[in-house]
Amino acid sequence: MTHPHSDTGNRQAPGKSVSLAELAMLLGGRLDGAAPGPAIAGIAALADATSTDITFLSDAKNYAKHLEQLKATRAAAVIAPEKAGELPLPSIRFANAYDGFLKALRYFHPEARPKPGIHPTAFVDESADVHPTAIIGPMAFVDADSVVEAGAWIGAQAHVGRNAYVGADARLHPGAKLLHGCRVGPRSAIHAGAVIGSDGFGYLTTAEGHAKIPQVGNVEIGADVEIGANVTIDRATMGSTRVGDGTKIDNLVHLAHNVVVGKHCIIVAQVGVSGSTVLEDRVTLAGQSGTVGHVTVGRGSTIAARGVVTQDVPPNSMMSGFPLKPHMEEKRVMAAVRKLPELVKTVREIQARLGVEATEEEKE
Repeated sequence: MTHPHSDTGNRQAPGKSVSLAELAMLLGGRLDGAAPGPAIAGIAALADATSTDITFLSDAKNYAKHLEQLKATRAAAVIAPEKAGELPLPSIRFANAYDGFLKALRYFHPEARPKPGIHPTAFVDESADVHPTAIIGPMAFVDADSVVEAGAWIGAQAHVGRNAYVGADARLHPGAKLLHGCRVGPRSAIHAGAVIGSDGFGYLTTAEGHAKIPQVGNVEIGADVEIGANVTIDRATMGSTRVGDGTKIDNLVHLAHNVVVGKHCIIVAQVGVSGSTVLEDRVTLAGQSGTVGHVTVGRGSTIAARGVVTQDVPPNSMMSGFPLKPHMEEKRVMAAVRKLPELVKTVREIQARLGVEATEEEKE
């Protein structure tokens, strides 16, 4: 265990002002306008930009609305796609404008990291193995036999449980909980309030009530995973609940015990995934969708918002609705439902012409 002097200084200052030509070179874009161009000190949205900011024009197909905003903006320049055509202010062009936008955000807003070390108010058990380059923030807790690898950052009041593992350059944001025996891979991030390794919801119903089934497994998070605020991922009953490399999980998601999530999946806010579900690689679950337990969603499939998976989904499917069905079929169903009032009116007119009396239910 290491206890180097903790110092929360060493924070990077915002990037200094640079000419537009210098910024184009730093970002790897093509300058469209006379060099050196205006001085740029930051990046801001079209409506908020000032005369020292660069703004952003997306790759949207219809530029009419954005062009009007560009004419009104106070920004000095704009990041834009090559295909945008002539613009009313100097620009840095990219094949994909979002690439330039991402690079500019990183340039003007570099991450402020404390110096490595253990804050005086943190608790680190003497048996924990904390790398000298790790950061243990104020009032953080690192329990016995845990490992915190090089460059990892345990934020204020975060919790690393007994025999847990935090990979190199991983980050637990303030208040995140990595409970006993759980593992987080390198460069992964767990945001504030998330709980990794809470007990799975397992009970045996008896004449006396609901007897708790011990949850003795763990959670294993891969590399380059991002887990949003207030996500809960339950430990397995036995074995491991797993989240594969590169997967991104939005806020307020619940993964139940023994769920297996593949690589590079996207799970959007308020999704619930029931126990022992398998999401193969590159699956997308849109907002408020969910699954019953013990089903498999095939590789490359997408479940649209509020869809409920009640049976296995073949690979590369686009599904929606409840009960789940192919997305185009669900769209036809919803279109037909919107016509129901008109259809009911037509049926009643036909009944009246035929002298057929409507039932009490039909009258309602």
